[in-house]
Amino acid sequence: MALVAGGSPAVALSADTAQQAASSSGAGESPSALAAASGEPVEVVAERTEYTQTMANPDGTFTLTQSTTPQRVRADDGSWESVDATLERRVDGTVGPKAAVVHLAFSGGGSGKDLIRLSNDRGALTLGWPGQLPQPQLNGDTATYPEVLEGVDLKLTATAEGFREVLVVKSAAAAANPALEEIKLAAAGDGLRIEPGAGGGIRAVDGDGNTVFKGPAGLMWDSAGSTASGERASRTLRSLPPAQAQTAEEPPVDESARPGDGDASSILPVKVEEGAVTVEPDLELLRGEETVYPVFIDPPMGAGHSERTVLSSDGDRFWAFDGDYGLGKCGSADGYYCGNGYVNRILFEFAPTKLTGKKIIDATFRAYETWSFNCTAHWVDLKRTNNISEGTRWPGPSVLDHIGDTNISAGRGDNCSPSQPDSWVEFNDSSAETDENLSSTVQTFADGGIARLTLMLKAKDETDPRA
Repeated sequence: MALVAGGSPAVALSADTAQQAASSSGAGESPSALAAASGEPVEVVAERTEYTQTMANPDGTFTLTQSTTPQRVRADDGSWESVDATLERRVDGTVGPKAAVVHLAFSGGGSGKDLIRLSNDRGALTLGWPGQLPQPQLNGDTATYPEVLEGVDLKLTATAEGFREVLVVKSAAAAANPALEEIKLAAAGDGLRIEPGAGGGIRAVDGDGNTVFKGPAGLMWDSAGSTASGERASRTLRSLPPAQAQTAEEPPVDESARPGDGDASSILPVKVEEGAVTVEPDLELLRGEETVYPVFIDPPMGAGHSERTVLSSDGDRFWAFDGDYGLGKCGSADGYYCGNGYVNRILFEFAPTKLTGKKIIDATFRAYETWSFNCTAHWVDLKRTNNISEGTRWPGPSVLDHIGDTNISAGRGDNCSPSQPDSWVEFNDSSAETDENLSSTVQTFADGGIARLTLMLKAKDETDPRA
């Protein structure tokens, strides 16, 4: 099952509580009046943000769509443009994404003191590499600095909200370098204080103690797993916007993005010191007799606007994930192999933002499914849980409530008859099922009874690889 933009609850608001939104569009006929006259929804442009969109409906209500990943970026001139993490060289010599919700700059080479600068209107974080850097090679959203140590490349990948930093150790000879026994980056905050985060992670907080940027504990893995089978999980999630998700070709496997099935991995707590952050690689994994190179060492960092994570029963976790992720058990059935039997759950956490104080008429959680194990529908649950953080591990936070479920198979296209194309999957309260309560939960959220709303997608039967 694939979630578009990390999850998009769509909430209808009553006209009396949303009237301020209707009139905030400035001079001229209001969006509500235009919607009533045209019979079609009209956007309340003044209410648009990177993560939300408000539509005035012909019947006088409003629909708010809120996502956990940015759907658009506000340009310096105030206009809106699509998110584009493609890197480009800038006139000041740095490298950065074309359009992101943070200001991000990678070094263009030379001194390593300004390897990464991540900032927004609340402050800035700078990380420095201990030494000189070659000019980076750019490929899409990734800058590769070759041979920062002998046999070691440094890869920086831009995201819409931050970056991933991966050291690629290409051989046993490279792994023997004593410099890899402790990886220390200079760290400085401008208006921000750098401190330890949850579960061995790192946070940059403002003067009021609010988290501005955060990252989980580091993760390292080798290349022992095989991707030769080409099999996919029982259900696959994609974080592309819907238009892209329907047309994009299957992306090539990027082994430096995350561990694959069968890769040995280890979690690396980040140590925060005065003026520096440090990770100590697992030397047994780095230099072990059974280690398969290259080995990847990855500490990511990003904005703290919202949370999303994939948790695996084998101990892996993918905080602030992008790309495709499976849901349910990844095992073997009907002659097909997915993995060694680990189970994935996917969680999303929302801030109230535009919902605060509104009266909720209806609420829907939508997900976009791009693959299922076979053509037979299986049940997927939506649960409310306690909150998550960059330190959350399997099995995840405790479940507080069953929100809903759906029976679905999609994404196999013409492999099924009739065809099962990629499809939206919606969780919406059914009057026939009294235990489904998404709308009332979102109302409690809007009323302030829930500080942050965390929802988890899981297979109803986590013992069945087909589910």
